[in-house]
Amino acid sequence: MSTASDFYSQHFEVAGFIREVFGYMDRFKGQLFVLKIDDSLMDHPMFPVLMRDIALLHKAGIRIIIVPGTRNSIDAQLKAWDLETEFHNGVRLTNEEALPLVEQASLGVAQRIMSHLTASGLSGIQGNWILARSMGVINGIDYMRTGRIERIQRDLLEQLMNEKFVPIIPPIGWNKIGRAYNISSTELATELCKYLKVGKLFFIGSESGIKLEGLVTGKNTKHLEPTDNGLISAMDVDQAKELLELNSDVLDFAQMDYLMNAIHACEAGANRVHLLSGEFQGSVLQEVFSARGDGTMVYANQYSSIRPATIEDIPDILRIMQDYIAKGYLVPRTQDSISEKLEDYVVYSIDNSIHGCGALHAFEDGMAEVAGIAVGANYRKSGIGEAIVRHLISLGRMKGYKTLFLLTTLALDWFYQLGFEDGTVEELPKSKREHYNQKRKSRILMLPLNK
Repeated sequence: MSTASDFYSQHFEVAGFIREVFGYMDRFKGQLFVLKIDDSLMDHPMFPVLMRDIALLHKAGIRIIIVPGTRNSIDAQLKAWDLETEFHNGVRLTNEEALPLVEQASLGVAQRIMSHLTASGLSGIQGNWILARSMGVINGIDYMRTGRIERIQRDLLEQLMNEKFVPIIPPIGWNKIGRAYNISSTELATELCKYLKVGKLFFIGSESGIKLEGLVTGKNTKHLEPTDNGLISAMDVDQAKELLELNSDVLDFAQMDYLMNAIHACEAGANRVHLLSGEFQGSVLQEVFSARGDGTMVYANQYSSIRPATIEDIPDILRIMQDYIAKGYLVPRTQDSISEKLEDYVVYSIDNSIHGCGALHAFEDGMAEVAGIAVGANYRKSGIGEAIVRHLISLGRMKGYKTLFLLTTLALDWFYQLGFEDGTVEELPKSKREHYNQKRKSRILMLPLNK
């Protein structure tokens, strides 16, 4: 049976999501997204929906380049002609006989994607703006007609996008005398980040993301929090490098390849690199317009941070706290009461949007109160609350407090996990003890900082 509390929680979640969408639409307008789309998705029932969602991104003012993944189509084409090619370290060794079929398959995938874009009202344009060269012979392995990217014709791509076209670039390159080479679509998508200012690079296939369970974590990754479906939602480049180093025997080839290319793309200039499944409705939109998407993201720039609150943050602090106040978790605050102690507050920011807050109020006898811990309705399983409390504990140590305390009614077990222990009213500093609300009967928890 639904309660008034449930109704208000749902209301806060919907309103919060709408605010978030508007914020991201404004942020990403005019940015370039590069999408590498695996051809394994093309026969999936959700593929037309995926292409329609990509069209929505373009209509919202986001510039798009699509790089088709073509491995499955090439395999099928070669099989139809009873030809086989070998792979070395994940790279197809393309011989002279296979190359025309590789070209045909790659161009066919690009054509199918363009047809879907046309059906969604976009002007796709298929072409090759890639100068390539032979990989040659490496450690005794002859790569034959498999090539590397030498240069990308950036000016032509920029001109086409300025004219509202969506370039589709199949993974075939030519050298200066017109000799064709089969190139890696993953390498192509990553290499675009060196030539163009890329806001986001997407690897869209059947892989949903990277699950945290079973992975070895280290200094940089020990506080990574999984989403409800067990995925790592976001990590920075250093965390991605650590996971690669510690889990080379745990991650499969596709996951390792994603992490390596995500690191390379970020170091080449991309802001964010996403791995997500195209088999679920709305996955791309969720990943773009929410800080809690459906896949795994590696980011290069400052994505999330805990910082001191400013006067401009007060409306967001009040908004985030309101659900907690309505449920009785927090005592009511006002704009004036927060403003008076604004220097005590910190906020958790994701992409410059506020999703959590907390405060550390100083008292006598070397004590300080952890207070006002709140997280936006859509982000309560993301580890934000724990990150804020850990930050306040570190801040307390830095400021030389002997003991932190807090008052809570319903979050005892959660604070126990962070090291807090039961305390009594008598242990509170005098000025806090004198204002203790006997009707509310909040439980008191303590955390000595000199242990």
